[in-house]
Amino acid sequence: MRWWWLSAALAAACWLGVLWPAPVLVFVAVLGWRHGRRWLVWLPLLWCYGVVQLHSGVSMRLPASLEGVTLAMHGKVVGVPATVNEFRFGRWRYRQRLTLDVWGAPGWPGTHRIRVNAYELPVRVQAGQQLALTVKLKAPRGVYNATGQDAARRDLAAGIDARGTVQGWTVLASDHSLDHWRQWLSDRVAEQVSVSPAGRAILPALVVGDRSRLSSELWQQFQITGGAHLLAISGLHIAIVAGWFWWLGRWLLGPVLQRFFPVLSVFTLQQLAWGPALMAALGYAALAGFSLPTVRAVIMLAVVAGAQCTRVAVPLWKSLGVALLLVLLLFPLSALSESLWLSFGAVAAIAMLVTSHDARKLLILLPVVMALVSAILFQQWSVSAPLANLLLIPLYTCVVVPLALLGSLLQQGWLLEGAATGTELSVWLMASLASWTGHWRLPLPTVTSGVFALLALILLLIPALPFPRRLVPLLLLPWLCQRPDPLPDGEWQLVAFDVGQGLALAVRTREHLLIYDTGPSWPGDSMARRIILPWLARRGLTPDRIIISHGDNDHAGGMKVLAGMAPVLSGEPERVPGSEACRAGQQWGWDGVTFTLLWPGPEVVSGNESSCVLQVSGVGSSLLIPGDIGKQSEYRMLGSLPRADFLVVAHHGSNSSTSAALLRQVQPAYALVSAGYRNRFRHPHPQVLQRLGNAGVTVLRTDRDGMIVFRWGAADNVPLITTWRQFRERPWHRPAAWRFW
Repeated sequence: MRWWWLSAALAAACWLGVLWPAPVLVFVAVLGWRHGRRWLVWLPLLWCYGVVQLHSGVSMRLPASLEGVTLAMHGKVVGVPATVNEFRFGRWRYRQRLTLDVWGAPGWPGTHRIRVNAYELPVRVQAGQQLALTVKLKAPRGVYNATGQDAARRDLAAGIDARGTVQGWTVLASDHSLDHWRQWLSDRVAEQVSVSPAGRAILPALVVGDRSRLSSELWQQFQITGGAHLLAISGLHIAIVAGWFWWLGRWLLGPVLQRFFPVLSVFTLQQLAWGPALMAALGYAALAGFSLPTVRAVIMLAVVAGAQCTRVAVPLWKSLGVALLLVLLLFPLSALSESLWLSFGAVAAIAMLVTSHDARKLLILLPVVMALVSAILFQQWSVSAPLANLLLIPLYTCVVVPLALLGSLLQQGWLLEGAATGTELSVWLMASLASWTGHWRLPLPTVTSGVFALLALILLLIPALPFPRRLVPLLLLPWLCQRPDPLPDGEWQLVAFDVGQGLALAVRTREHLLIYDTGPSWPGDSMARRIILPWLARRGLTPDRIIISHGDNDHAGGMKVLAGMAPVLSGEPERVPGSEACRAGQQWGWDGVTFTLLWPGPEVVSGNESSCVLQVSGVGSSLLIPGDIGKQSEYRMLGSLPRADFLVVAHHGSNSSTSAALLRQVQPAYALVSAGYRNRFRHPHPQVLQRLGNAGVTVLRTDRDGMIVFRWGAADNVPLITTWRQFRERPWHRPAAWRFW
């Protein structure tokens, strides 16, 4: 277990980034040395190594002073550029997603890796090119909610120091590097299976890791059915290729070599088989551009191969622990990546199942384990996931991946067509499973409840563990009893999701839930799918009513995702399909809380001025949500506007709204601004913030605070406010700084 303890110390240091455990571990190491456990000396050293690596990674990010500034620098294209043709702003245009190693930026010394978008450049960027470019960058940040991805952590784990947009570029040099050849092979494979939409999108991803042709809809289909891991070249794919070549070496190459080279008879056929297996794994990793997951898989295989070739009896658990420690020593910040733990979790699950079940049961039980692990790590949950993996893993292992690799390397179109047929079959299977199980919903587990559920599953799968099986259902209670904190009658809770430049709110009473606006969407995805749906699934909630203030994308973009869940009201029903018009005077009550629509009136309005203005009144507190109305509508409502304790600032803090007259009438104590970090509209406007400050209003902002949970009703009538960037702050959410505690 020593290897696992050492790995745990290094991983924990990268997650926590504080120094106080180091002296404690020094004390433990001294005690261990005196009792003959000298390996404990490495614990404090690995902890300090992890903390140093974390702060070094954070310090490499773009300084705040350079955010939004146009910078001139030199760079080299890393990997295969992804070219996407998308419909934006009323027309079709192409966009390239580039990963660059850059240097020479004034005020940002050193070499850094960035990810940028390039829109409609005169000539498309090619892999391996060296460029002189001008870019506008932001430090990795993203939105931050109770659910959804933490973009800052994801980019830190991947070594991304900034994101932004290319303003202009000039090619300095081109080279025929590995990435250049990968791009050529990707284009060639896509061309040879152009008649198959699924094959054209999936096969380049399986051969060289180029997922640029995967539409968002297809990617989501794999995610929903738990098969997204099949599209990213990772440990599973490396193991497939290594396994095929191991058997080839064992039964064909090994005997031939021993026949012609008798000196090799000192080695067993199993030992000789590891040569072609490792060469094949290394070659496939090269095809994938030596991405981090493939390098991890090769290291794991090398550890197992080394143990077998040296004829040293190393238990599987020890080999796995050594491999994990090697990976963390070489790539310490990969400890922040979900894919690392998914890979090692899969191998650990296979090890447990192999020791307790035969191969046939393994095929059935492994997808169940992986579905639960994926739900914990990626917040993706589907009833169809185990069955989909039961069908798709053998299909891709035995048919699609081997045919795709052979067809692309040998340039045999008929092999690629066979692989494309397999991908079409997989897409059909996923669509069928999704249609059969789409109405079945289970609560999405939290990390804590998911760990208990996983422990219960492990106890059922390993009969040898000493634990009374009749008590296993008790471990499922944290998952089955997931519910938000109860609210008394007459109280309300406001949840403001951090959706960037948009608005998405949830107002909860004791037994009911209202969704007000759903945030923005983009081709193939939306904030509602990424954030709101997992939030609802994790808490076991279903909205009782949805209000879409008006039809603009930043408010109504996620409506398609929530369609059919509840009745919908909108200020622009003609732009929000399936909705009814909201009109002033509509009112309903839930659990002692009254909901009243104050606007729009009978007069015809459109655009921002048609926004549904909602008042929420509870016992001793009230909330006003004005959508995107401007000063003109505010002035017309002044006579009928009630006082409110909490105001959602209209139009994301634009100077066209939130007049001084409105603030005098409403007299809020707190105000919420929902806006994107460094958005191009520069919301909230400084004059709006000044007016709020002059009125003595406490301002909460999603761009600064992340997701915000507000509840009025604590002791002494003081509100409970949770701002996610403070409540759940992590070392990568702030500038690099050494912290002892």
